[in-house]
Amino acid sequence: MIDENLIDQMQNSLSRMKNPVRLILFTRDMGCEACPDALKLARSVKAKAPKIALEVYDQVMDRDKAEQYGVERVPTLVVQGGNGRLIRFSGLVEDVFLKILLETILSASEGKIWFPENIRRTLGHLEKDVPIQVFVETDCAQCRPVAETAIGLAFESDLISADVVIASSFPDLIRKHSIKTLPKTIFGANLHMDGHVTEGQFLEMIFEAEGLQTGPDRRCLVCGNPSPEIICSTCKTKIQAEAVDHKRKGEKLRQTDNL
Repeated sequence: MIDENLIDQMQNSLSRMKNPVRLILFTRDMGCEACPDALKLARSVKAKAPKIALEVYDQVMDRDKAEQYGVERVPTLVVQGGNGRLIRFSGLVEDVFLKILLETILSASEGKIWFPENIRRTLGHLEKDVPIQVFVETDCAQCRPVAETAIGLAFESDLISADVVIASSFPDLIRKHSIKTLPKTIFGANLHMDGHVTEGQFLEMIFEAEGLQTGPDRRCLVCGNPSPEIICSTCKTKIQAEAVDHKRKGEKLRQTDNL
């Protein structure tokens, strides 16, 4: 069921988008019960936002496009801003995650700065591609902050990709990854964390997925002080506090803009 009321509530913001955003939907004619509803959703969002360019592709017939955007399952909605960075939403997006989808579109349009300087500077040390998958459920409020952090990191770095996956839409993935608790976040090929993941933990797991190792001779990636961990406990605490403060300031600014 498409929440038209939520889309209508956000119409004012969607109609004031600063820059164009591409919304790219991948579907399939056979074996995809959720695909028709995903198409209705994409068209409803497009109708409220003149600056959204909607493209629809068939995963099988348009295999080259699916490979280009890293789409492995359907339905998948891809949000891409002007800088080329993209976020993938797989499964039927509803409830909490419909709002996150709409906010992601707005963020891509506005060029939102997701994190304070300390986090963005640390991301500059990344040298290899690291994919992040966050498995969620549409009515899972505790999944929201984890998905938002993954989305923000992908918008901040060309080397990070983010997939938000509605777990119930893909029983095969639930079995493959032995998912028993949501959210479940997978970094790279096989590193994972269940439940809430702080910004500091996200950074540490990303660099561990890239190949950095913990050990007695290491130095903290953030402050440079000796630390057996990739990011020392002091810096992780500081990163968390700065991220919370940055988020609060952003929410206040957004409320002011909506007055």
